Amino acid sequence: MILPARISLPRLGLVLALSISPLAVAAQTAPEEAATRCVEMAGPPDAGVPISPEAQDAARAALQEAAPFCEQAMADGGAAPEVLFHLGVIRQAAGDHDAAIAAFEAAAEAGLATAETKLGDYHLFGIGPLGRDAETAAGHFRAGAEGGDPAAQMTLGLLHRLGAGVPRDAGRMVALMREAADAGYHFAQFRLGQTYLTGEGVPGGQDAALGIPDREAAARYLSMAAEQGNIEAVLELARLYGDGDGSGGGDPAQQLRWTERAAEAGLPDAIAALGFLYERGRGAEADPERAARLYVEALETGDVSMDDLRGQLGGSTPRWDRDTAIAFQQILQERGLYAGAIDGVIGPMSRAAARALND
Repeated sequence: MILPARISLPRLGLVLALSISPLAVAAQTAPEEAATRCVEMAGPPDAGVPISPEAQDAARAALQEAAPFCEQAMADGGAAPEVLFHLGVIRQAAGDHDAAIAAFEAAAEAGLATAETKLGDYHLFGIGPLGRDAETAAGHFRAGAEGGDPAAQMTLGLLHRLGAGVPRDAGRMVALMREAADAGYHFAQFRLGQTYLTGEGVPGGQDAALGIPDREAAARYLSMAAEQGNIEAVLELARLYGDGDGSGGGDPAQQLRWTERAAEAGLPDAIAALGFLYERGRGAEADPERAARLYVEALETGDVSMDDLRGQLGGSTPRWDRDTAIAFQQILQERGLYAGAIDGVIGPMSRAAARALND
């Protein structure tokens, strides 16, 4: 073998190692070590709802990287339940539901609570070869919940809300949701917060024995979810603190805080809402230039119309603040969209120019 002059012998080993595919590396790994790498790379088994599309993509990429090692871990005919769980997820993603169910069943038999949750999902939604069976699903979720899996607790709680496969029981629903929420499951924190806020799932929307409604409890659980990155909880908090009858008496500073978080996540409606807060000076000193820039940014997404750009006070949209309107017209003029007077009057010409931002 003739080596290029620029590659030294010590470096050759590194070059060859880097050229070996993960599949080849896994094939040369002992099953016990492969099992360890499978779980390290794929992470702990998790049957819950991903907190964001980005988190879902990251989990999918990690599992794809771990897949060869998870497969190799089965080479000696046995594997830890965590490996079986990851293999089940891999098979499910590939559409091989028979193999996925077999892997989840083996993991569940070995005592893995998250595998019970996945089996519950299969029966609840009738995935692959299985028909919908709420009672069987509830049995798996119950086993998962007793094993401490927050996703199983949360789903079993929702089944008690609906009376699907289990008796309708608002008290049991709240108790299970609280267990999952207190364990740190963002989706349970969000849904429990909604329940405390609106009485969702509780007959009549209120129950003194359950302490529902309770806006302070709602704000607490929604904040838990929002701090983890649950964007629905962020939006709910922005609405809650914008309500004069809400927890904190319509706290402007908190409304601004959570609206900013939603805007930072790139949500068009939140960007527009943040502009409105700066226009009105709610939660911070009024900033006409910033408000105008945010309005333009929201319109440029194409998902916010000029008619829906600005918020409402007392059930109606207030007149434009003159300084904000002037700043808005100036931006439109700089973009070559507006040739009218910079007079702070958002009339037909200004609105027509603004609509061009949607294109």
